[in-house]
Amino acid sequence: MATAHLVGIFPRSEELVAATRAYERGRYDEAALDRLFAEEARRVVALQVDAGLDYVTDGLLRWQDLLRPLSEGVDGMHPGPVTRWFDNNTFYRRPVIGGWLPPMGEVVLRYVDRDALAGHRWKAILPAPWTFAMLAEDHYYADEEALLLDVADMIRSAAVALVEAGCAYVQFSDPVLVARPREGAVDRAGRALARVVEGLGVRTAVHTCFGDVAPVLPALLEWPVDEVGFDLFAATMDRLEGRAGSKTVLVGALDGRNSLLEDPVRTAETVQRVADRLGAERVGVVPSCDLEFLPWPVAAEKVRRLGEVKRRLAPVPVA
Repeated sequence: MATAHLVGIFPRSEELVAATRAYERGRYDEAALDRLFAEEARRVVALQVDAGLDYVTDGLLRWQDLLRPLSEGVDGMHPGPVTRWFDNNTFYRRPVIGGWLPPMGEVVLRYVDRDALAGHRWKAILPAPWTFAMLAEDHYYADEEALLLDVADMIRSAAVALVEAGCAYVQFSDPVLVARPREGAVDRAGRALARVVEGLGVRTAVHTCFGDVAPVLPALLEWPVDEVGFDLFAATMDRLEGRAGSKTVLVGALDGRNSLLEDPVRTAETVQRVADRLGAERVGVVPSCDLEFLPWPVAAEKVRRLGEVKRRLAPVPVA
């Protein structure tokens, strides 16, 4: 019944944080920093493998925020002002769009540590078109629908490059959808994501966090993705409605914004209740959001407990 994997950015170790800061001040060698990133990625992959997770990520350690590789790597925009990341004590660079957005393609691979992922079933994480478009500062399109469609094409090109590089699963993160609800957003966001995932040929998911998924969950379960995930700590559990059907429901049952460690037995029971409520035959156990908000040792322990929760639920074959 259960699989388990991560849904966002993993924290950098204190050594990597210090090295990155030193590099930015011109006091650390670029090649040495690159080697350190590679070592840290292998360490994060090994942690997930040891915990028994079904798909692994490289921790997205080179991603300073969910949007940065796109705003840095695509012509027509640049990273703009530092902006608070929802209600967290972290920040992102708001993408500033000043021209047409071309496909991103293989540029995304600069931010993926493929050597660390080689030989493993690995997963990529990208922003959903709705979240990227709504968090960007547009000075070119002046037409929200035109912007959304070009953002979708840009993200699709990145997803295609990742699949061609061996990725087995692509998750699209859509926190804006639930954290900043807006009339008509679900339909428009769903159409944009459908444009991205059509014919990708790998398992796909949408994951929401930082807001209550209950009002939009029935609609999300109709989207053309294989898996639908949500932040259980931001949701009103008694209001969760909808039928999972053939979808895998990703239950964000380990709190990515709280250092307290969950009891695997109680967490597994909660996941089972959610699965039963939604009629889900397949469920994925995931953190509620990125683990980057936690100290490295705490995040590592959450990964181990993620594996423990999964083992307390019946396993399923992984595609």
